[in-house]
Amino acid sequence: MPELTRLSNGNYVLSWQEPLSGGGYRFAMAIGKPGKWSDVRTIASSPNLSMFTADLPGIAELPGGALMAYWEMKDLREGDRYDTVIATAVSHDAGKTWFSSKQPYGDVLSGQHSFLSWFPAQDGVGLIWLDAQQRSLMRHTSIGQDRMGSVGLRYAHLNPAGETTHESFIDPIACECCPTSASLTSRGPVVVYRGRQEDVGTKPWEVRGDRATIRDIYIMRFQGGMWSEPHLVHQDNWLINACPDNGPAVDADGSNAAVAWWTRSENTPKALVAFSEDSGDTFGPAIRLDQGKAEGQVTVALLPGGKAAVVGWLEDSHAWARYVSSSGIMGPSVVLGISPRHSRLPRWLADGKGVTAAWTSEVEGHRQVQVSRLNF
Repeated sequence: MPELTRLSNGNYVLSWQEPLSGGGYRFAMAIGKPGKWSDVRTIASSPNLSMFTADLPGIAELPGGALMAYWEMKDLREGDRYDTVIATAVSHDAGKTWFSSKQPYGDVLSGQHSFLSWFPAQDGVGLIWLDAQQRSLMRHTSIGQDRMGSVGLRYAHLNPAGETTHESFIDPIACECCPTSASLTSRGPVVVYRGRQEDVGTKPWEVRGDRATIRDIYIMRFQGGMWSEPHLVHQDNWLINACPDNGPAVDADGSNAAVAWWTRSENTPKALVAFSEDSGDTFGPAIRLDQGKAEGQVTVALLPGGKAAVVGWLEDSHAWARYVSSSGIMGPSVVLGISPRHSRLPRWLADGKGVTAAWTSEVEGHRQVQVSRLNF
């Protein structure tokens, strides 16, 4: 479960989870710069630390240079294996010591709080996650049924101390277990996620989790203190009665943005990417990247100039990468190595010379975090 974050000083921080011998997991990190890594530093360690391969914990950089880690703990109050709470901690010494912060919401009922992503804000950071509070409310009513009620997209603003100053649902009905992704454009941060198409007028508490719906990729932008209405990146029209655990990835630079995602519309698995030149208002045609058997779990790094990207995905239990331009010109598919099914690639980091990519490999039955350098 590796994740990468570029720091303002040019270094990057790699975080991951690893199993404990007695059960549970350790959430760890190291700071890297060309040719050198720091020692490994522990953020949290617990038998109740949650682990799901499509649901990455990570680290954000707060204004002033402090680090804020976010991850999930099992919520054991009601015995539902999907119930989690979001934990955060702040470090002022590059991850050597960590101080716990309050969870970024004030819920009392247990439920799912997962699939986090973050973006830098002028006076803090923004956190995005999927939240089953409406489903939790239905579970505690006499008329509530199993899987009744929606999972929504929720947002919190955290100040430089890592404290929540505001939080709200920004899309009350979303796909319930696909990763989210966020990035910063010249007109404000954008978030991409898998939506859930319901009939017009459907209320969050009326959503049923046991019926097929169209679940395509949506984007929203935060501008002028408000979130835009969600709109489609591309109309796949994928009808499915399940959550694919396969979310989109976004990277942006100025007014340019690239969104990559996986779909199985028309019963054909595909890894796709689309480009925008207006901060996500509109997108060009979807460009297919895979070789016919894409497992998805995509990632994307926008290259300097914003007219091309390097996209990663899983296929045939290997991690792959490919250069693609906004006009559809593609380089050859490049295999990074064996990667176990259902791993998720993190968002890669591009600079003026190439892309730094962290990914999960499997060597003789043991999973390892690999870091690769891709030149272009």
